[in-house]
Amino acid sequence: MLATVLSALSVAFVALAAAAPSPVPVDPGIEGARARLASLQADASAAQDRYQKAVAERDQAQLQVVDLERRTSTLRAQATGLRSDLARRAVAMYKSSDAGGGLDALGSDDQLEASRKTKLRQAADQYDEGQAKQLSETADGLRQTQVDLQRKRTELDDLVARVGEEREALEQKVARANRGLEIAETLGPLRAMGEPIMGPSVLSAAEIVTWYRSTGASPRLSGGMTIDQLAQIFIDEGTAENVRGDLAFAQANIETGGFRAGGSDNNFSGLGACGGCGGQNRFPTALDGVRAQIQLLRNYADRDSRAAGLTHPPSPYWYGPDPVTAARNFDGFSAKGSAPTWRVMGNGKWATDPNYSSKVLGTYDKMIADSGGP
Repeated sequence: MLATVLSALSVAFVALAAAAPSPVPVDPGIEGARARLASLQADASAAQDRYQKAVAERDQAQLQVVDLERRTSTLRAQATGLRSDLARRAVAMYKSSDAGGGLDALGSDDQLEASRKTKLRQAADQYDEGQAKQLSETADGLRQTQVDLQRKRTELDDLVARVGEEREALEQKVARANRGLEIAETLGPLRAMGEPIMGPSVLSAAEIVTWYRSTGASPRLSGGMTIDQLAQIFIDEGTAENVRGDLAFAQANIETGGFRAGGSDNNFSGLGACGGCGGQNRFPTALDGVRAQIQLLRNYADRDSRAAGLTHPPSPYWYGPDPVTAARNFDGFSAKGSAPTWRVMGNGKWATDPNYSSKVLGTYDKMIADSGGP
């Protein structure tokens, strides 16, 4: 009986082990981003400690400078007071020794008393003069110490400024590393799926523009459109149809040579361009051109895409001016769902170039790296 129970438990354990999910591999990009962030956070914490220490030392030096200024002023005032007393006593002595009615007119006892007082007064004067001199010398010494402390405080001011700049630079790096980790955590699953066309935009419009400007390219856009506005359109239109707008921007960058071409007709993705065609399509606005591009990407990626499921009606400038015709053409797209990922683009899907996908993804990787991603 016991053997039967043990055998049953063994079978159950094996079944549970087989049913347990396999451990999910950790994306190296995410791990690298986490390691960079941890390292920079440690550096930033150390810089903050150095900054606080430098500030404390500077403030302490300033307190010492103020204290020395007060003590020096007090000592000089005391020395001045003693010398004033000496001057007053000298005047009094001069008056009391007046030849007309002073010491010569006194008797011998009075003369002795006067002599004794004179000697005492002279001794007091010598003592007070010595005290005044000592006070002045002490004040001079304190003044020199004050000068040295002031120099030290100036050096500490410079140190605080330098360490403050270092701290700010590290805080910026930490912020960039934090953003890099966010990008890695969002991008990791998308890369694992082969870079799907559909999904969230990983980069913001501002990050896209920062990368674009770093390339030194000069866009040629119509209607007063700026590259900042255009990048935001890509993000907004992509979000509306669940298409990765930042990757669509990378595609447009390849198609237009850095947006130096295509701007006059607001066609940023070569729609309608082919070897035997009369020319590519024209769109009245940049928004219309981007919307047609995004909707076509959705059609390539999603085999279940239907006009009724779009946020915006199918582009009348690509699928047909009549709403019914446009919806029918969108729904009947012959390559619907044939390219769910960017890695299969090219070779007749959107472009004939067999290296089309690698060019687009290569540009996208540069955009990601420029924003701090893996």
